[in-house]
Amino acid sequence: MDETVSLSDAGARLAETAARYWLAYETGLSLRRVKQIVQRVERTGLAGLYQALQTEPELWRVALDLSEDERERLMGCYDALEEVGQRLLTWQQAGIGLLHWDEAAYPETLTRHLEAEARPLLLSYVGDVGLLELPTVLALAGDPPDAAALSWTAETLLALGAEGVLPLLVARPGFAVEVARQLLKAESPLALVVPQGLATYTPPPALARALLAGRGLLLSPLRPDHPAVAADSRLAGHVVGFAQALANALLLITPPYPPGLLPEQPCFLRPGLPKTIGCQTYFTDVEDFFLRLIETPLAAAMAHLPEEVEEIAESASLSTMADAALFPDEPAPAPETLIARLSELGHMPDALKARLRSRS
Repeated sequence: MDETVSLSDAGARLAETAARYWLAYETGLSLRRVKQIVQRVERTGLAGLYQALQTEPELWRVALDLSEDERERLMGCYDALEEVGQRLLTWQQAGIGLLHWDEAAYPETLTRHLEAEARPLLLSYVGDVGLLELPTVLALAGDPPDAAALSWTAETLLALGAEGVLPLLVARPGFAVEVARQLLKAESPLALVVPQGLATYTPPPALARALLAGRGLLLSPLRPDHPAVAADSRLAGHVVGFAQALANALLLITPPYPPGLLPEQPCFLRPGLPKTIGCQTYFTDVEDFFLRLIETPLAAAMAHLPEEVEEIAESASLSTMADAALFPDEPAPAPETLIARLSELGHMPDALKARLRSRS
C-alpha cells in the first residue's frame, strides 16, 4: 500500500474489505446475491458497505435492498464482522492483499473478459500487484509437454519477459513448476495463479525471494483460507478460466486447447501446431507478438486523452499515437527524443525502441 495513505484511510479500507468478505463468506448468502448487494451500494453513492452496516438494522433493508429474511440472516451473524476484520489484518501483516473489484488496481482484463457474476469480488495477491500493468501472457499446456516443448516454453517466456511482458502460469506440479524454476533462475518477472487460498500456500525459497525482490506475484480467485483444489475438481477449471481471463494473450504449448478463447486474445503457437484452434490472431515471431501486446494497452490509454488527441490515436500507428500523446502541439520528434520521453514513464522495451527507430 502507498506509504502516503493515512492510517485512517487504511483503516477505512480494511473495514470495507472486512464487510465485503463477511457478507460473501460468513452470512450464507450466495456470491451472486452478495455481488448484487455490493453493486447496489456502489450505485447509490453510499460511503460503503461497512458504513451502511453501522446504521440501525431496520435501515439495512432499504439501504441494501434486502428481503426481511436476508436482514434477519445478517443480524444473526453480525458479531462475526469484528473477527473477520482481525483475520484480514493478520493476513495483511503476512503480505496477503485483497483487491476490490471496483478499485483502480483491479486487473482491467478481468473486467473486460468476465461478466460481473464470474468476476472475483475480492482478488487475493502476494507480491507486487503493479506487475499487472505489464501485458500478461498465460502459458497453457493440455497434454504434458516433452523436454523440447518445456525448453521452448521457458526460452520464449524469457524472451517475452526481457521485452516487458509478464509471464503467467497456473501453479500446478509438472509443466508449470519446471517452467517457473527456469524463469526464477533467470530472475525473470513471473506471475502465478495459485489453485488454493494464499494463506494456505507456502512459496518455495526461490519464489519467496522473487516476491520480496518485486519480481514475483501470486494471485488467487479463492478466499485466502481455501484449501488446495484437486486437479480434477470443478474448481480447478474455474481457476484455469480465471487465469485465462486475466491474460492479454495465450502461449499454447500442447493440445487439447482451452475452451472459451476470447477474440481479443492473440495466440502464440509453439512451432508445428496447426492454426485450427479457434484463435482469431496467431503469432510465431516473438517481436511481432510483443508489439501486438503493447499496442492494445497503449490504445486503451489513448482513450483517456483529450478528444483532439484521441481522434488522432484512433487511426494512427503505434509511434504516431505516442507522438500525439507526448508532443500534442509540436512537430513529430526524432526517434531518440521520443524514446527518451517514453523511458521517463517506465520500462522501455528494446523491441519498441527498434520499431520507433525504424521510422528514420
